[in-house]
Amino acid sequence: MRAGLRPPDTIAWRIALTVGAAIIGVLVLSVLFNHLAGPTPTETALLDRADDTVRMIDAASAAERARLAGAVQIESSKGAWYPAASQVARRLAAEQPLDANSDMARWFLTEGRQRRRLFFSSDDPLSRAITFDRAAHPHAYFLAVELRDSSWVVFIATHRDWGLLQPSQVAVALGCVALSILAASVLATYFLSKPIRQFAQELRRIGGDPRAGPVRESGPRELRAAIAAFNSLQAQLRKFIEDRTMMLAAMSHDLRTPLTKIRLRAEFIEDDDQRARLFRDVDDLQAMADSALSFFRDDYKDEEATVFDFAGLLRTITDDYSDQRQPVSYTGPDRLPFNGRPSSLRRACMNLVDNALKYGHSAELQLNCCETHMVFTVSDRGAGIPAHALEQVFAPFFRLEQSRNRSTGGMGLGLTSARAVIRAHGGDIALRNGECGGLEVCVTLPLVS
Repeated sequence: MRAGLRPPDTIAWRIALTVGAAIIGVLVLSVLFNHLAGPTPTETALLDRADDTVRMIDAASAAERARLAGAVQIESSKGAWYPAASQVARRLAAEQPLDANSDMARWFLTEGRQRRRLFFSSDDPLSRAITFDRAAHPHAYFLAVELRDSSWVVFIATHRDWGLLQPSQVAVALGCVALSILAASVLATYFLSKPIRQFAQELRRIGGDPRAGPVRESGPRELRAAIAAFNSLQAQLRKFIEDRTMMLAAMSHDLRTPLTKIRLRAEFIEDDDQRARLFRDVDDLQAMADSALSFFRDDYKDEEATVFDFAGLLRTITDDYSDQRQPVSYTGPDRLPFNGRPSSLRRACMNLVDNALKYGHSAELQLNCCETHMVFTVSDRGAGIPAHALEQVFAPFFRLEQSRNRSTGGMGLGLTSARAVIRAHGGDIALRNGECGGLEVCVTLPLVS
């Protein structure tokens, strides 16, 4: 097919093609059902008796046929015989017989060939040539079969017994249609949502890292346009972050020279107390510059993801602090495989534990997991924080204690860095004050198989 004749790959076209395929499937199933269903056992018995009657009348003499046909009583059907020279026989012979592949194909055979058969109702003009009580049976049905001498036997039924769908057939037909519609709907939903699911998987793969590679463009035209726009935005963010990192690296490098000069000049201050204070200020400035540069560089994203024991990581952190006689405890499973960056997660967890020890004087680590995610909680027994600051503390350089004294707190980047690491793994972090006091840090991470 030439490119000009190829239909556009759009969501609208996919929906139209899917709906069209579903309709065609339902029609094909309906045709197959009508072709394969055939007569019911009751209908088969009636047709067998009618076939035997036709054979009997055909074998009888012409003088006996009218009497034999008049004696026919098959359920609600009666019979009549019309000679070949009669007006009714000539009228029936002029009509188009039933198709050779109809449901009655295996009945009314003579010498291996099918007899001419007609099936019509009282609404058909042909019924006016048949003598019957039209007032008593306004909805009668007729089955006419031609004999070997071109005479006809006509079965008159007051109600239709053959060719009708029985309740079981109706239920099967409706069930087939419902199943076909359900199957078409499931397939349509799957194929229409497949490109969107792939797009979501690509987004989870890059983990919110603007420095990751572009998302592969696939799917219908509208989705490809959205992916292209996302890739363009990601490229702009990547360039912005690279420029920002280079600027901060240059600032940090340029700050080292004047800070070194200040430290050298401080050596000439005779007052020991003032000299020590100046050294602390220089150290604070250097630590702030290094912390800011480390945070804005996002060094944790350079680490390769791997499968490791997250529960074992928490137990190791607990043991390290316990060796330093710090009140840190762990509760949870002995082993929990997790796919992520172990070093960055270790630093994030240690930041949370350090905050709990610094402001709550203890840290209780608890790990719970289910099929889709795990929840890691760090609790302390401190005074907690005001409700309005539960979200503010994640802002860079934000501190509840504004003195900027390193003995009472860090640079205000611990929680910011921890949340960046957690969100880079597809999770999230939240703070809440405990019911019995203290602060609870709740970390949720997805378990990707």
